[in-house]
Amino acid sequence: MKFYIYIIALLNIIHAQIALPSFHGAHKPHTSVSSSGSQTFSYTGSQQTFTVPSGVTTITIKMWGAQGGSGGYYSYSSNCGTGGKGGYSTGNLSVTAGSTVYVYVGGKGESHSSCAEKMRTNNPLQGGWNGGGDGDYSYSGGGGGGASDIRYNGTSIGDRVIVAGGGGGHGNAGSSTQLSNGGAGGGLVAETKANNTQYGNRTPGAGATQSSGNSNGVGSTGTENLTGGGGGGYYGGGAGANSTGGGGGSGYIGGVSSGSTITGNASMPDPDGGTMTGRDDNGLVVISW
Repeated sequence: MKFYIYIIALLNIIHAQIALPSFHGAHKPHTSVSSSGSQTFSYTGSQQTFTVPSGVTTITIKMWGAQGGSGGYYSYSSNCGTGGKGGYSTGNLSVTAGSTVYVYVGGKGESHSSCAEKMRTNNPLQGGWNGGGDGDYSYSGGGGGGASDIRYNGTSIGDRVIVAGGGGGHGNAGSSTQLSNGGAGGGLVAETKANNTQYGNRTPGAGATQSSGNSNGVGSTGTENLTGGGGGGYYGGGAGANSTGGGGGSGYIGGVSSGSTITGNASMPDPDGGTMTGRDDNGLVVISW
């Protein structure tokens, strides 16, 4: 009996001296990471908002300005002008999670119903929302297209961080080669159409730049017969001489990084895939993260 007690005691001592390994899961620090996503903003005629998701510090913006108004004739029903197309801008914006980004999507300038509609008298075609200038009051050309823009840390025009300019409205067409089309919007310098494309080789509205045009971002209203309104933009486009198209509004990328801006008479990304030359119709804004 004493022998067995001795053996049991010896085994207990051996077991106590064997250190079995213990395993613990590695500690991982907690991080807040938002999944990627995208949100598209179409034209509504009013301010829209985007709330920055948790964990997001940078958003990518792609935007298109609106086209100027088209159609209508005064005395040459076989010809009619076309509004300048909207421009494109893109860039990255540094943001704070939970903050509000203010989105403005430009509206297309008002158009005549078709080339068969005679240009209106005493009832100007209206500029598109967000900066498009009106056509002339006496015999109206097309309204200018509105700009699309993003504002951050406020809602004044001084809070704009990126802008895609709108196109100028059409004027009175004189021939198949002098259609008095509006100038395209967007780019650092928006389009000014050549005089020989306008009725009677007259001077059209000037495309806006980064420092010339209307500093409030609103396109000029036509003040001579049969003229189109200027496009909205960082600076608003001008209105021209009798029977001419309006100038495009300029783009702006000064508040974003890795930015670029393209005038609406050049190749740019198509939001539906591939490329296109300028934006038809209303503007558009896409935010991704």
